[in-house]
Amino acid sequence: MKRIIYILIMAMGLTTVMPVISIFEPSVAVVMAADAKAKAKAQKEKEKAKKAKEKAKAKAAKEREKAKAAKAKEQAKAKAAKQKEQQKKQQAKAKAQQQSSKQAQAKATNAKAKSTKAPELSAAEEKAQYLATVEAIDKANAKANAYNTRDIAHRLGFWGMAGYSNLFTSKIQYTPATYDAKGAIQTNEYGFRHTDKGFVGGGIGAGYQLRYKRMLMTTGLEFTFYNSVMDLYGSEEGFIYRTYGMEPYGATMHYNYTFSDIHEKTIAGYAQIPILFGMELNTRLPIFWQAGLKVGMCVTSNTSLSGMVTTTIEDKELISGMTDMYKHSLVTDQKIDRPDNSVQFGLNLAGTAEFGVFFDPWIQSSARIRFSVFADYGFLNTLRFKAAPALTPNAQTDLPMQLLSTGDPLAFPVRESMASAAAEKAVVNPFLVGLKLAVWFDLPRHEKPVQNYPKAPTPRMGVYMYDESASTALGGVAVEIVNTATGKRIQKNTNRQGMLQNRFAPGEYRISATKNGYYPSDTILHTVEVFDFDTLRLALERIPAPIIPMLCMNVYDIETKEPIEATARLTAVKDTVVLYEGQSSDDGFIETPLTEGTYIAHMSAVGYMSKDQTLSFVSDTFDIYMQHIKEGIKVKIERLYFATNKTYILPQSEQAMADLANFLLENASVSVRITGHTDAVGTDEANQILSEGRANAVKADLVKRGVKADRITTEGKGEKEPVASNDTEEGRALNRRVEFIITDVGDEDIQQIF
Repeated sequence: MKRIIYILIMAMGLTTVMPVISIFEPSVAVVMAADAKAKAKAQKEKEKAKKAKEKAKAKAAKEREKAKAAKAKEQAKAKAAKQKEQQKKQQAKAKAQQQSSKQAQAKATNAKAKSTKAPELSAAEEKAQYLATVEAIDKANAKANAYNTRDIAHRLGFWGMAGYSNLFTSKIQYTPATYDAKGAIQTNEYGFRHTDKGFVGGGIGAGYQLRYKRMLMTTGLEFTFYNSVMDLYGSEEGFIYRTYGMEPYGATMHYNYTFSDIHEKTIAGYAQIPILFGMELNTRLPIFWQAGLKVGMCVTSNTSLSGMVTTTIEDKELISGMTDMYKHSLVTDQKIDRPDNSVQFGLNLAGTAEFGVFFDPWIQSSARIRFSVFADYGFLNTLRFKAAPALTPNAQTDLPMQLLSTGDPLAFPVRESMASAAAEKAVVNPFLVGLKLAVWFDLPRHEKPVQNYPKAPTPRMGVYMYDESASTALGGVAVEIVNTATGKRIQKNTNRQGMLQNRFAPGEYRISATKNGYYPSDTILHTVEVFDFDTLRLALERIPAPIIPMLCMNVYDIETKEPIEATARLTAVKDTVVLYEGQSSDDGFIETPLTEGTYIAHMSAVGYMSKDQTLSFVSDTFDIYMQHIKEGIKVKIERLYFATNKTYILPQSEQAMADLANFLLENASVSVRITGHTDAVGTDEANQILSEGRANAVKADLVKRGVKADRITTEGKGEKEPVASNDTEEGRALNRRVEFIITDVGDEDIQQIF
């Protein structure tokens, strides 16, 4: 618009357009201002874009620096991990070398121990050793029984007492009153006499009692309360006490106070330690007695006064005394009823005795009830209070009570009889007599243990089998030995030397033998005596038979390489039908006729881990090595199958579970920990729950088969401890497993029994 205006001005001439310019001048100014504002805004946007670009550039540079630092940190971390891995390998190598050295040393130690092993004792030596052990146990048990049957008892109990009590007071010395010739009072100190009446007292306590045979000793802590009432009497019906006279001030009046029916009540509570000795006498009537001392300290005391005070005024100018002049602050009769704790007591040493009955013969209970009559008398003065100071200028501390009307300006304060100067040499003897009920409870007795006798050595019997025609020893003969009384039977095979040896309880046995290729032996009877050892010789007659391949196995300890006695069960590879089941001879030899083929030998032995081994049989002799049971051995349970993602054990696992149960039942001292593992499929939480559930399922199955639950612990590892890669199905199948580890073998190492 501005440009158009300028063109018009130039075209039409200045004189022509001047009016027009004057008209459009405001619009031109507005346009120019708007143009300037637009330019400023554009410049501002340009500067803002420039700053944003610089900021983005700085941010990118910062990100590059950060990425560079992260990369350097990652490289340092990888380097440290590599160094750590190398260090770990070196430590593992050193540990393996150390372990190998330890194994070699242990092997050498075992070999040395075996070479120095004491020879087996004969039957006579066993008998002598057993009888010597029994004699030593008899002596020890005699001492233990003498100690356990001694007549002694330790008891804890509590008791309560109630009866008559008093605080006998003596040696209270008051100066008698003096009178002039006309009978007028010269002094304000009147002599008086007191009467101790006593009151109900009692206490409670708890403590310890020792009874040895008939003797008793009792101690403990008890709280006893003594109550006493003292009646105070003057030489007349009451105490006349002239308290104040007006004569020094120009008057002839005298205030007289007469006290009557004054009672001083005292309660004293003592914490006491009794020390008593006595006896229980179970004659026609079960009675007991105890006597001794009680040492105590007063823990609380309270003294109060009660009675009547009568106030009168005498004047020489009056015919009679003035009474009940309320306008002149005079009240004739006032009651005294106010507690006062100014009297205190201290240490008390008392003699005590009690006599009563006990109810043990009549009441069959763990509580021992005692009912008795008792008496306590304190012979050590317990009063420890000194004379109280005067409370007013005219006070006399030798009077036996204190008035209550202290608001009366003419009232005169006094003290109790035991707090006055006259009581400074007084003697107070606490006394309590009454009935006592005590309940005692016997503490558990500490007894010495009595030793059990060892089991007597079981008699031994040996059987020697030989070929009747060749007179050679026969190994692998199945010998059956049956107890005729119990019907219990034992089947064992002879070793290569034709020998079988075992221990049997005394009794009569029926013995027979069988072997493939021989006729069964005749059954014979044999009696086993105590501490006996016999060897029977039995001959077998050979049966002519076609030659059949014999599968032979030697079973050894994998560590010592010594033969062990084991049980074998042979099945086909793809069939669970048992083709052979039998026990090896003493030297670990097994033989059985089988056709050529592939078999699985399921081996078990007392004290050893069960083992499955595949045998490709033509006419071979196989050596099978078994691991001796010891803590730390870990075994995977083979042929154990679960439903997919379930804890249910499939029926195909029956033989595996039966073998594991038999292993634990035959080795009753072994404890195991069953651990479940899974593959990495699924969440960690689900796999953890599944592994724990499968371990618990195995434990439950074993308990059903007779294994004690306290011998089995379980845990689940989930996917934490794989043994193969989880990237393949084969690896995942290996990771889905249940293992058990031997955690305890009992008090002693499990040994093979021959």
